[in-house]
Amino acid sequence: MKRLLSFCLIVFIALNVAACGNRREKYSSPNGENSIIVEYDAVSRPHVIYHGDVIWKYEGRGFNEEVYFEVEWVDEDTIKLIYNDESHQGKYYEEFEIDL
Repeated sequence: MKRLLSFCLIVFIALNVAACGNRREKYSSPNGENSIIVEYDAVSRPHVIYHGDVIWKYEGRGFNEEVYFEVEWVDEDTIKLIYNDESHQGKYYEEFEIDL
């Protein structure tokens, strides 16, 4: 009985870890020349992937909840990554300009 209970616990933990995996979102530039992937880790810190390479990482502490950063294309080679938590009246607003 203990083996079955241990096995069920291990399966449960493995499924929880898999469910909390990285989130990925793909964005294409207005003319379609470039595309990026924004990937979030387990604590919602984003990093930007361009041509398979990580070109930018969020250096701040993680978040307690699942958050999303908005991607705004400035031109074909530049993006703005924006975090605006409206539940705190802009107190935690962050904006990063990233050149590809």
